[in-house]
This record gives sequence, C-alpha cells and structure tokens, in this order.
Amino acid sequence: MRKTVIALIAALALVVAAPAMAAEINLGGSLETRFNFAPKHEEEPWKDWGIMADNGLSMKLDVNAGEKIRVGLEFGTAEVGLDEDGELDDEHSDPTGENPAQLDITLKKAYLETTGAFWHGGPELVTTIGDIDVEFNDYVATLSDGNGVKVEGIEIGPVNARAFYAWDKGQVGLAADANYAGIDLGAAVVTDGEDFEAAGSAGTEISGVRVTAEGAVDRNSNLAYKLTGETELMPNVTVKGSYRDSENFASENAKKDDGEPVAYDNHKGFNVGVATTQYGIAMEASYDQPTEKVAFSAEKEMELAGLNIKGEYDATYKKDQAIEHQIAVSAPMTLVPQLQGLELSAGATINKDNVEGDNSWNVGAEYQAPNGINIGAEYHSVDGPSAYAGLKVEF
Repeated sequence: MRKTVIALIAALALVVAAPAMAAEINLGGSLETRFNFAPKHEEEPWKDWGIMADNGLSMKLDVNAGEKIRVGLEFGTAEVGLDEDGELDDEHSDPTGENPAQLDITLKKAYLETTGAFWHGGPELVTTIGDIDVEFNDYVATLSDGNGVKVEGIEIGPVNARAFYAWDKGQVGLAADANYAGIDLGAAVVTDGEDFEAAGSAGTEISGVRVTAEGAVDRNSNLAYKLTGETELMPNVTVKGSYRDSENFASENAKKDDGEPVAYDNHKGFNVGVATTQYGIAMEASYDQPTEKVAFSAEKEMELAGLNIKGEYDATYKKDQAIEHQIAVSAPMTLVPQLQGLELSAGATINKDNVEGDNSWNVGAEYQAPNGINIGAEYHSVDGPSAYAGLKVEF
C-alpha cells in the first residue's frame, strides 16, 4: 500500500510539474467493469443464482521531459485485472462471492527511459532503467518481472545488438541479429557469472523453401534444437515440416504462454502439416509424431439468408483415444438496423479432451449497445445458463 501511495503521489507531482518543465504527458489505459449472473453451485445450475462484479484497470502514464528522457509509470489492480489482451481475466469471473471484485490499484512498473549517446559523437541508444521487459530470445532471454538496465539500438555494421542487466537475478544478457548474404542470423546469451544459457538461429530460402534452424543450451548443458522447412508446393497449397529435440531442456528465462514454454515442449520427433484454401474453405492438417496427435481444422465464411455466417471445425485425434470434434458457428445480426452489434453463436464439443462420451453444446448471444455497454447470455449443456453486462472504457 505504501508503494502505491508513493507512486500515485509521484504521478500527481509529475502531472502538476509538467507544464513548468514543458513536458509532454501521455495517459492511456482501460477500465472495465462486468456484472456476471450465474449459479453459485455447478451441481445445481438452476438454484441459488448470484451476481458478481469484476473490475479491471490498466493505466500507463508517460511523461516526456524534452526529446531525450521519458518517465513511465504503469498501474493496475493487485488482485483482479486485465489479461495481456486487455480483457478481464477469466479467473476472476466468479459469481459465488468467494472472490469479490476489488479495485486495489497498485504500481506495477516504474522506469526511466533515455535516448542518446554514452559519449560525445557516439551512436544514439535507448536506455531503460527500472522495471524492464526483456524479449531477446524465446528460449533463454525473456524477462518481464525484474528491475535492471536495458540498452537497445547498438549497431555495428550489419549487426543490431542489445543488452540487459537484471540486478534482481544478478543476470547479464546480450543478443544480436544480422542479415548476411541472405541469411537471417540471431544469437543470445545470458549468464549470472557462474552458469550461462545461450541460443542461436539461422534462416534462409533455398530453391523456394524457407528453412530455419534454432538451437539452445541451458545452464545444465542440455540441448534443444529445431529444424523447420516450409514451401508452397503448388498454388494455394503450403506444406511444412519440422524436427525437434528438447527432451531435457529447461530455462527459467524462456518465453511462456499460460505457464508453458512457447519455443520448446520437451519432446523429440517430427511434425508435418499442409494448409490450403479450396472453394472458400481454409483448411489445415498436421501430424505430430512425438505426441502421436493428428489435427485438422476448417473455416469458412458464407452469406446465407442475408446473414454473414462464420463456421469453424476442429478435430484432434490421439492414438488409442476418441476423436475430439469442436464445431462453432457465429453470425452478426445486420438485418435489423436497431440491433447492429448483436451476434449470435452456437457450438458443440464431442469427446472433449479425447474422452469418449464427454459431449457438450452451447448457444449464446452478445450485444454491444451504442452507449458502450456490453450484454451477453449463454446456455451451456453442462454448466447451465449464465449472463453478464459490463462496460469498458479505453483512454
């Protein structure tokens, strides 16, 4: 709480003092409130309904002091907030009352950014001090929750380099990219003075085939690598294949999505796929040998009875398991002028997660009113009915 108060006072002081400093102020963000109406107990979906309000806040204040220096403050809610896409976090859509909405504003990031040379006549570099975001490499150099120093824009001939020092972790990192003789090259290394992790990549086009090679080593000397190729075999038909091995690889600075690394999956084997669009239907199929999984997807937009209908189908097969089928249909209602912004949807899942007989279906409607209020309702064959109403403001 003390950190929040200090941050708010600092922000207010910057706003008040900005005119005197001839500084430029940029304030942006979003605030969303949603009321969820749903059963409190999944076992009895028609009993004991409740209303739960969720709040989300994301706010960023930039103060540019002249052309070289920028002060950045990012605020958000401590418990209930917005996800990376600026939407309310699903984890907090809880109508039971056990997770009440709170708008406990806290300081998430504070940093100072300056653009300029470190010596007279030197190159202009972008230097960030404070809470830094590092996205240098998906295998070994992605950090988003630490304090430190980051320097970007180091150009040496065809090489573009960047570096960071994260004093919370005691780690130093360097990354560089270059294009030489038609080959895209990239490398990154991170060390804490005792252990190190490194990664590299190279990509080029050979006879119409785009070829990419990636490799990395973690602090325990475990290797990960991936070889991929992609080409347009014939007009409107693209084929791709890859081979990977990352069985024992693990890096604490890997880029993650929902807690899972995006660059590796600790498997070894090949993957092949094909994508095409025929008769207006976009289709893609793939086979992954390590997980023994076959996937197929199809998507088509069509006009029927004056409606623009979008249909989607996904199927997943795993060895010795039932095939999972997912069907989704959506259509915006554009025929009635007064109901512009209304969208109807329906869907079904057969053998969810490849479990035989785990079937469900759902129908729903969403409406965005001219005044900005969003209203939605859904009926799910397993979870029962639910509804919500909310408002989101971006500034």
